[in-house]
Amino acid sequence: MKAKPNTDQFITRKDPSSFLEGGAADAADRLEKPKPSAIDVKARVYAPAVVTKVHREQKVFRLPLDLINELKRESYERSMRTGSRVTETELVEQSLRTFFKI
Repeated sequence: MKAKPNTDQFITRKDPSSFLEGGAADAADRLEKPKPSAIDVKARVYAPAVVTKVHREQKVFRLPLDLINELKRESYERSMRTGSRVTETELVEQSLRTFFKI
């Protein structure tokens, strides 16, 4: 007859039910970050300001095909021009803010 397997390797620092509290259990897995070197500190001086996250909700629209194609094309062209990703969502948000003067 076989002995019970050793399950000590599967014991975690997380509380298994803490995922219901919004991911607070992941903080237990994070280790203390090492102090940044002088090079990292200098690099951060030129980094953009911290962007605050805005609560977003999903909204689904049915749009005409010509608008969808223009949105895709503009998103692609701006991404190529700027060298960073420009999403269709960003373009729609920018257009709506301009329209509503927000």
